[in-house]
Amino acid sequence: MRSRQLLRIGFFGAGRVGQGLAIALGEAGHAVVAVGSRSRSSAEALAARVPGCVVADSPQSLVNACDLLFLTVPDDAIATAAASLPWRRGVLAVHTSGAAELAVLDAARQAGADVGAFHPLVMFSDPQVAARALAGSTVAVETSSTGVAATLESIARDIGANPIAVPAGARAAYHASAHYAAGFLCVLLNEAEEIWRRAGIGGPGDASRALLPLARGALDAVARDGPAAAMQGAIARGDIGTVKKHLQALCALDPSMASLYRPIAIRAVDIALGSGRIDANRADELRSLLAKA
Repeated sequence: MRSRQLLRIGFFGAGRVGQGLAIALGEAGHAVVAVGSRSRSSAEALAARVPGCVVADSPQSLVNACDLLFLTVPDDAIATAAASLPWRRGVLAVHTSGAAELAVLDAARQAGADVGAFHPLVMFSDPQVAARALAGSTVAVETSSTGVAATLESIARDIGANPIAVPAGARAAYHASAHYAAGFLCVLLNEAEEIWRRAGIGGPGDASRALLPLARGALDAVARDGPAAAMQGAIARGDIGTVKKHLQALCALDPSMASLYRPIAIRAVDIALGSGRIDANRADELRSLLAKA
């Protein structure tokens, strides 16, 4: 493995993750030299964003051009993509999945390549925004050797990110936790807006304008005090009467809304009890109420 400063970096897959990561690496001074993709137009779009990057003419030319090749394809396509490339000894094959283990790169490893995983905890809905957000983010790293780990950790630091090691076998759990912090947060905000819509509150955009500052305030409080201390509301106060009203209102709008509320609220009861916000008797009363169909 040649030194980090001399690494030539390529991408196989030119979607939002590939574009965002390529932009960040290029801006950090790394040599992003080549990209390959099933969609030539996507590959051309990535190459256009990063000075010095070209679209590879073939899988062979892509692998030959690189010392490190990121496989930025959907999770279910990683193993197939790895098996389709003509790997060589001395190249580093790295996937960017949060949940996939290194075994999906077995085809690369068997061909003599080193393998690793590099998963930034960033939303990649917009590549340019994601490239900026990588600074200060966390990157989960898993590798086949300490030398590879040092390489990927250095690359993470170069883009302003904080590398962490994820143990073998723990990637799916790690990735599930990330869904709670991001993807499921979007689900909950969508549910909150839908409640406003079903209840006839305000007009277009009012729910978002009202609820997003509340959500940001909650995240700021979590950052400052931690989730348990930051949690506010009826359950944190042990207000059974208000929780009853919530359930009645949601059942009237749509019983499925109450079905979503119940398990989330039960977890909130556990947090409130564990942090001393409510006592065991009040927690039992709330659980009993929330467990009713």
